[in-house]
Amino acid sequence: MKYWVPIIAFLFSACASSPFSGPNPFEYTELLLEAEDSIEGLINVSGEFGIPQKLLRQTKAIVVFPDLVKAAVIAGARIGKGVVIVRSPKTGKWNPPAFIKSSQASWGLQAGIQKAELVLLVITNRGLKQLFQTQYSLGSGPQIALGPVGRTLDLDLEKVIENNDILAYSRIQGLFAGLSFDGTIISSDRNANYEYYQQSVSNRDLLLGHKGVRVPESGQVFLERMNQLAGVAGN
Repeated sequence: MKYWVPIIAFLFSACASSPFSGPNPFEYTELLLEAEDSIEGLINVSGEFGIPQKLLRQTKAIVVFPDLVKAAVIAGARIGKGVVIVRSPKTGKWNPPAFIKSSQASWGLQAGIQKAELVLLVITNRGLKQLFQTQYSLGSGPQIALGPVGRTLDLDLEKVIENNDILAYSRIQGLFAGLSFDGTIISSDRNANYEYYQQSVSNRDLLLGHKGVRVPESGQVFLERMNQLAGVAGN
């Protein structure tokens, strides 16, 4: 028993001094995995549903909230955790993921729902500009609409872009369904960025792909998979 006392004391000391004391050190790696599953699931849907690959290749940014049901309720608002990535105009590949939060009263979710996920495809510069703000509303500004589904080759991409800035894809318990965006506020999560990257970095720097950001291995794997799903060559 006497040998356990210093070991336990050491563990408590290590936890107290660790930058990860308090939050789960694997929380954001898990969030990236869930985001990847949501995007891949919305692409590889059986039948005539799913995000068209032609549209995904033209997408400028992707916003993902992989599990809105798990969102904590604070002061009457449902606070969800998500991820946003922006495509580099130079390389065509995705820049490092930035973490975000959503605030909404209910998303229109009914009691008993166990799984709800949301993916937003930003397809215009007007929609992209909004992402660089520290906080923005989905209910105002750029035009948001339910995205087209299916693998049809005759998708009129120019018409889709002309009429919309952001296309929304949502599933509730695995089935496509519309969610309410009224009163939805999305904001950057600086604490999450710091805890994951272990350095002070803003969403803007991450989305622009500024040099000097040390991307953890799990983030590199996530970006590699996103490049594959978007049909980016040379990844």
